[in-house]
Amino acid sequence: MEYYEALSIDKSADQDKIKKAYRKAAMKYHPDRNPDNKEAEEKFKLVNEAYSILSDPEKKLTYDQHGKAGLKSSGHGGFNQNPHDIFNDIFGDFFSNQSQTSRRAVKRSSNLHVELEVSIDELVFGNKRDISIPIKEACSSCNGSGSDGPTVTCEQCRGRGQVSFIRGFMNLTSTCPKCSGSGKVIKFVCKPCRASGFSHSNKSIKVEIPRGMRSGQTLRLRGQGNKENLSHPGDLLVSLNLKNNTAFEIVHDNIIKKIKVGCIDAILGCEVKVKTLDGEKRVKIPSGIQHSSKVKLPGLGFPRSINSNARGDFLLQVEITVPKSINSIQKATLETFKRESK
Repeated sequence: MEYYEALSIDKSADQDKIKKAYRKAAMKYHPDRNPDNKEAEEKFKLVNEAYSILSDPEKKLTYDQHGKAGLKSSGHGGFNQNPHDIFNDIFGDFFSNQSQTSRRAVKRSSNLHVELEVSIDELVFGNKRDISIPIKEACSSCNGSGSDGPTVTCEQCRGRGQVSFIRGFMNLTSTCPKCSGSGKVIKFVCKPCRASGFSHSNKSIKVEIPRGMRSGQTLRLRGQGNKENLSHPGDLLVSLNLKNNTAFEIVHDNIIKKIKVGCIDAILGCEVKVKTLDGEKRVKIPSGIQHSSKVKLPGLGFPRSINSNARGDFLLQVEITVPKSINSIQKATLETFKRESK
């Protein structure tokens, strides 16, 4: 079954609609609502697989253009993630099936979101950038526990990290509010980090921008985010923003550049030098070209997909200019041309 069909949406759905559709489908097929129902269990896995792809802009773009085969060739094939982990990421660590209720919650480090301003050249050709990011790391004095000395067992959850209750037809669990799921509480506060368990530092990291990325898309660098829990580091999410650019316009896989051509050159035709992303090119403007017409330079546009060598076209949009004043000889010449054109 296709991923969009699994969530009952179409390709035009934005991230809010995708998330809303996932919530509805995941609740419908959740094992707690469908005990001993193999079909519902398989559908629950499928909707989680679909959401894991469609909620990631890079994977979604690959899937839209090349399907599951494209995901496999780009290293995103297969689905090895526990569907309940995705479910808990969306709904919070709130629902659990029978096999999960006894498992102590493992607190994963938080993701780090940063924005990176990039040029159009970097989007077209790719690049490697060194950036400095502020991250949280586990306090070296207490190893992230926030405690000066050993922690003690939480009295509220008795060390389980979760509290259980029944609502309607489902057995529910939620993270213990007192120990935040660790099963332990602090008796004596660590002074260097004031019980937070972490410190702040700047880290230099190399970000590889693959060719064909679009402005607004996000790169995920797994394990490069915050490290409040050293054994479960978060991810670094780098959102790409195109610098203010007035020279070029990206339209689908094409790049458009406006050039000015004098009215006489437009009538007679001419040759112009044009700066493209691939260097300076000499381009012939055909005689009789009209205002806003486009001259095509094939294969010099935007990559058709991420890391693809195939590119769209570079289009020169002609803007015909008219002189504000002319001398008497030029005027007489144009008058003669006007009469002979009738």
